[in-house]
Order: sequence, then C-alpha cells, then structure tokens
Amino acid sequence: MNNFLGRHFSTSFDSVKVKPTSLKPLIDVNSRRKNWNPIPIPFRTIPEPRGQDLDFVNVAHSHLVHSDWNKLNALSIHVTPFRVKHVLLKIQKDHVLSLEFFNWAKTRNLTSHSLETHSVILHILTKNQKFKSAELVLRSLVSGSLELPAKMFKTYAHAKKFRNATDAFYRMKDYGSLPTTKSCNAYLSSFLDLHRVDIALGFYREMRRCRLSPNVYTFNMVIHAFCKSGKLEKAMEMLREMEIMGFSPTVASYDTLIAGYCNKGLMSLAMKLKSSMGKDGVHPNV
Repeated sequence: MNNFLGRHFSTSFDSVKVKPTSLKPLIDVNSRRKNWNPIPIPFRTIPEPRGQDLDFVNVAHSHLVHSDWNKLNALSIHVTPFRVKHVLLKIQKDHVLSLEFFNWAKTRNLTSHSLETHSVILHILTKNQKFKSAELVLRSLVSGSLELPAKMFKTYAHAKKFRNATDAFYRMKDYGSLPTTKSCNAYLSSFLDLHRVDIALGFYREMRRCRLSPNVYTFNMVIHAFCKSGKLEKAMEMLREMEIMGFSPTVASYDTLIAGYCNKGLMSLAMKLKSSMGKDGVHPNV
C-alpha cells in the first residue's frame, strides 16, 4: 500500500486542449476544412484498455449484444469507470443499449461511474437527439454527485476497505466535494491500526491541502504517527499547531509525546514535557 495504495494525493482530469477559433474569415472551403478544429468528444483522449481491462470490455460487450444479462451480472463486482467507458464506446451506435448498460452499471456497482462515464453517455444520447433521457442523466448526476461518494467514503473507511475508500475520496474531489473530518479520522485510525504511519501521514497532508479542518482526534492521531516514525520534532510541531488552531492538548496528546521521548531514551525532555502538563492543568497517565 505504498504511495497510498498506488495513488498519489494529487489528481487531475484528463484534460483536452482546444485551440481557440480564429476570428479572421477563412479564404475558401479548402482552407476552412484545413483549419477546422472541432470540440473533441469526451472519449477521444482516454487510453486504450489492456490486459484484464480489455478482457472485461470484450466479454461484457459479447454478453450485451447477446442480451445475456445474467452472465453480465456475474461481472458486476469487476466494473470500474474505465471499463464502463470502453464498453459504452463499443456499443455507442445503439443508444438504447448504451443507456441500459449505463443504468445497469449504476445499480450493480456504486463505484462504476465518474464524470467521464457521464460525459460519454450524455454524448451518445444527445448525438441521437434523446434529450429527455440526457436530461434525466444530468439530474441524477447533480442530485447524487455530492452525497453518494461521501457516503461511500464513510462506509469504506469504517469497514477498512482502503482501496475502495481511496477511489471514493478521489471521486469526491472530482465532484468538488470532500468527506467530513469524522470520516477522515476513521480512515486515519484504520491505517494506524495496521501500523501504516506513512500512508496515514500522507492522507493527513492531503486533508490539509484540501483545507479540511482537523479536530483534536485528528491531531492526536498525527502526533501518534510522528512518534511511531521517530519524528518527535514533527510531533511537537503538531502539538503547537494544535494550540494555534484553538484546541487544548489532551492527556492523550501529552502521553503520546512523553512515551515517544521515553522510547528514544530522552528522559530529560520527557520530564520537561511532563512538567509543562502540570502547568496546563493536564495530568499524565504514563
């Protein structure tokens, strides 16, 4: 699970660059054709499927064209947004089947759609002038885009399903939404239980980049993570940052730091910290 399960804490959309249209009139038809630069359709820039992705797309396509939905249902646990996009591309000439598959993926697997899959189905529907169907897809996207990924992240975080939670977190960012601090704390706690302080600290940094406000429990877990990794100076910085943000360090905050100093053999610093606790009206448990 290094590098946060293979994903870095930064994300960007698959961007499509469109050259600005010239304001000068074109001289003739040939010149017009030569300089014509249409707006790219949303799926022209995605990478081709390979390996298991390609196998899934081909098998799913075969089941769809033969209307074998029972066999398709068996594949539902393997559905991903990338695979959905490519299946839609293979069946795009049949807008009815495309919408059926899109809706099937949505009901069978909560993680099957993204902004890109919605872009593809909307392109297919509008190209075939199925504007009412496209409007329903848009309404569904708007109503569920913020709530569903948040619920998914919370559920996966508490269930310690890290890869699923990671995908849900990035989906939330794509939709311009963010999880609650409570859900993030559950996620941090799960990684600390597995002694993966590197991933926990990476996620905390992403929280701050996203301007998610930590609370006392967040700070205590980050202090614990720094102490576990031997970075006591960083742990002390967290204690000071905690106070700057208006939070009072708890017994757990100090106890974790004192234990960290003791484990390093820095008894004088541990005693000094213990003395400062008394001045703050907090009494140690270690």
